[in-house]
Amino acid sequence: MNSVHVSLTGCLASLLVLSLGSCSAPPTSVGESPAPSSTSPPVSPLPSVSPPISPSPSVSPSTPTPTPSSEKTTSIYIYKVDDQCAALRPQQTTVPADRSLEAAIAKMLAETDSGDFSVAGYRVSVEGSRAIVDLRLPPGSKRQFRSLSSCEQLALFGGIRKTLTSNAQWKIQSVQFTEKGQEIVL
Repeated sequence: MNSVHVSLTGCLASLLVLSLGSCSAPPTSVGESPAPSSTSPPVSPLPSVSPPISPSPSVSPSTPTPTPSSEKTTSIYIYKVDDQCAALRPQQTTVPADRSLEAAIAKMLAETDSGDFSVAGYRVSVEGSRAIVDLRLPPGSKRQFRSLSSCEQLALFGGIRKTLTSNAQWKIQSVQFTEKGQEIVL
């Protein structure tokens, strides 16, 4: 029963974060957002949900989020691969101010979801100036991280890395990617 509640809460939080991208709210200056804590709260799986990831010591369960109309937002840049798959280009977007880092990653993952490859969920923690992004594939996924083309790797790993290190309010200088706690080696 508890895992069902956590899964449902996670789904609702994910849908709320994804729907915020279509909300029109006046952008605020990136410098106005408060500095994040040393450990960021988790973001639940994307809508194509797999069983929830068990919390690690640096991650706590998500809590219900307020309605979009009562939530403060901030403007950030996310980095997407260009049409020639040669470079990452910034795109300004608005996200919830209190969960801007997690919302940025959720937007990046939604962009990289394709018919044959998707990420089912993730956790993010910040240790000093390093972010650790733990990614999870859906059970029975036919493709693994190693099978991504160089363009797909740039879009997923390069886009998340550039997004996290280029938004100064997070103070992130490096990003490490893991799968179930093990470093992803490509």
